[in-house]
Amino acid sequence: MRLIIFLLVALLVVLALTNPNEAEFRTHMQQKHGIAGSLSLKVAAIFSAGTSTGVGRDNYLLFSRYYIGGDGILPRTDLAWGVGGKFFDIEEEEQEKR
Repeated sequence: MRLIIFLLVALLVVLALTNPNEAEFRTHMQQKHGIAGSLSLKVAAIFSAGTSTGVGRDNYLLFSRYYIGGDGILPRTDLAWGVGGKFFDIEEEEQEKR
């Protein structure tokens, strides 16, 4: 029983330490989408009223959700989940269901 608790706590600590930050998300967008990814983030920064970077991050300690818009002219659009140092893009089809 102690081993299971220890492994669970260790997993939670590893997830918390590898929770990606906004700079890592920007790098991910540049690698995945190239110049279009960089430009889209810059355009979002121009039209965003609340954040100067255009990218919002909901930090849940073990993982994060990245989005643009929702505070200015642009409607909120969720882009990706970040967990364990990796990013999982949210598909546009999921956005349309909302």
